[in-house]
Formats: sequence, C-alpha cells, structure tokens
Amino acid sequence: MTRRSTCFVPGTLALAALAAGCAKPPLEGPPELRLGRSECAECNMLVSEDRCSSALLIEDRGRRDHLIYDDVGCMLDDERDGLGGRTVVRRYVHDHGTRAWLDASSAAFAVTDPKKVMTPMGSGILAFERRDDAQRVIDEHGGEVLNYDALIEARRAAMEARTGAPGPEHAEGG
Repeated sequence: MTRRSTCFVPGTLALAALAAGCAKPPLEGPPELRLGRSECAECNMLVSEDRCSSALLIEDRGRRDHLIYDDVGCMLDDERDGLGGRTVVRRYVHDHGTRAWLDASSAAFAVTDPKKVMTPMGSGILAFERRDDAQRVIDEHGGEVLNYDALIEARRAAMEARTGAPGPEHAEGG
C-alpha cells in the first residue's frame, strides 16, 4: 500500500461518517398548513379553510413529501388517479370541529349531501376524531358515517355515478 492510498481510506471513512451524521431523519407527521398559501395537489386551489383539508405523506424514490388538499374528496380522487407511482406512507385529515390533524385511518367521516353541507370542492365529506360527532352532523343533515376504507369505496361509486365512467384503476390495461 502506498502512502497516498493510506491517507485516502481514513479520509473516505471520515467523509462517509460525516454524511451519515448530517442525514435528516425521514419526514413524519402531518404537514404545516399555510392557509391562503398552500395549494391543493388535486385541484390547484389555494387552501383557504382548514376544517375540510387533508394531506398525504408520500414517498417517491426514497424522498418523502406532503401533498396537501383543500377537500377530503380531492385527496381521495388524487389517490384513486394513481399519484404518478408515488407511495402513500400516511393519510391525514383535519377534525372538522377541533381542527386538529388526525390519522385518516382512525377518523369517522360524515358523508353528507353536498347541497346541505358545503365543503371547498363540494364533496360533502367531513372528518371527525369521534364517531358521535360525525353522527350528530348526519342526524342534522342526513347521510352516513363511514370509516376510511368504506369512504374510499363510497367516493369511487359516487364519482362513477357522476361521470358514468370507472376510475383509472378499472380502465382497460390499468
């Protein structure tokens, strides 16, 4: 081994250790929502109201980022459309009453008549941490309370009924 190669090995190891120490931990948790500045990833509208907003934590080629939505319906539609190959790590929704971020998998959703309960993009979907809060909205305005898995199917069926066509996951070759 020459003198030059002996110096190279420790230097390389030091750079590798430094790079590993500077690496950021993967992005976790809900995004910081900036009302009037955050843009909906589906419809491109500025998010001006937080009670109906939602977000996806996605991963694309090892890099994590948030996609923010002004309406739960936009998030459902964007994910149904495929997200361009990005992987969903976690889904977040705002509790309509407390405005706190919730994991969508544990939320209760009041699916109402969009003509009776206005949401930014007209989905009529409101999220709540507690099922009885969602039920109170349904008791007043009609509709049904669903968990997230049932909400996905209900939104798919509603969009198919509205457009008369299946979503991309049902298209020929897709």
